[in-house]
Formats: sequence, C-alpha cells, structure tokens
Amino acid sequence: MQTPAERQLITELKEIVSHNPEARLLNIGAAKSLVIEQALYEDGRQPFHCDRLDIENSQVTHPVVENCYQASVEAMTDVRSGFYDAAFANYVLEHVANLSAAVLEISRILKPGGLFVLSTPNPAAPEFKLSHHTPLWFHQLIKGEGDGKRAYETVYAYKNIADLIKIFEAHGFHCLRIMRISFTEGYLYRFPVINVLSRIYDKVVTKLKINFLMGNVCLVFQKINS
Repeated sequence: MQTPAERQLITELKEIVSHNPEARLLNIGAAKSLVIEQALYEDGRQPFHCDRLDIENSQVTHPVVENCYQASVEAMTDVRSGFYDAAFANYVLEHVANLSAAVLEISRILKPGGLFVLSTPNPAAPEFKLSHHTPLWFHQLIKGEGDGKRAYETVYAYKNIADLIKIFEAHGFHCLRIMRISFTEGYLYRFPVINVLSRIYDKVVTKLKINFLMGNVCLVFQKINS
C-alpha cells in the first residue's frame, strides 16, 4: 500500500521536474522498484534523467534511467559531486546508522541550491516506537507478503523529526516543507476490527494535528552551501 508520504514525495518530484524538464535526479535506496520513475514518466515530464543507487543491485531498464550504482548512502564513492538537481529517498534514512555521513554525501552530489526530498517515519510516533523495539520477523508478520519480505532492520539514528531536521541543517541544508499525516491503517489494514480502529485513530490525530503522533512524514530540503 502506497503511503501518503510517498505520494507527497512523488508530487514534490513532479513539481521539480515541471520547473526543470531536463533535471537530473538520483533515487537513493532505489532497490528494483520503478514506481516513482514511472509515475514521473507517465506524467510526461521528459527528458529528465534519473540515476539509481542502493546497497544491493538496483540495475533496471527504463527510458529515464541511466546509471545504477551499488553503494551505501554513507559512501556514494562513484557518484559525481555537484551533479544532481535533486535527490530523493523513499523510506531509507531510518535504516542508516551514520546519518551525518549520509547527509554530507547527499550534499556533495547535489548542485548548489539542489533539493533533497524524503519520505520517512517519525520514530516518536507509537507505531514506530513499537517497530524499533520488535524483531524483523514481527514486521514481516504485520506487513504480510510482498513488501514484508523486503523489510530491513531499522536503526533510527534520529530521535524525532525535529532532530532529523537539525542534522540536515547542521550540514548546510534548509528545510523548505514538512508534510505529516497519521497512517497506522497502512500497517494494520489486513486485520479485521483493528483496521477500523486504526482508521478512526488516523482521522482524529490528523484532524487535531497532533504532530508527535503522526508517523508518516515527507520533507523537502534545499542545499544552501556552495
């Protein structure tokens, strides 16, 4: 199930490509999924280019995809410095242990003024507090088949979203936008009764704008250093 944060990430990328049709993008933590590239491609935003990077082989064939790198975000050694107009990561940074190193690398590969868009969990939200203290097999049980099989161990090198923003700002970024929403239903939709209660919970938390309980977050950062 696509999360609201991922949908917002795609919306933000569409805006970027709309203003710069020849933009060069880097998909960090791409794996084999082409959902985001295809969404931009179907929107007619050509001739943008999108390179890909993952710790595993992320090689795919697609009209907008050029280079596919195998590396961690903390050490993107083969990726050119100051080359990309924007980079993005869809639920990746919660798995990164050395977040400062990752942010420095993201800054290095972006052009001055370049944008970084990410979807990420808020580790202060109840569902992600639970996730942080439960084993991987439990995540797979909750998520079920498909995506659950691709679950990775989480690290949460940031305590909450404010802490994450501080880490980026300490390394030459400015936070332009934050989108928050509660989406416990996305993890509990397979379970009768509980899924209805989770839907009610999400509506109440979102309506009341209880930020620390909203687990689904999309952020846009801009590189402000040269």
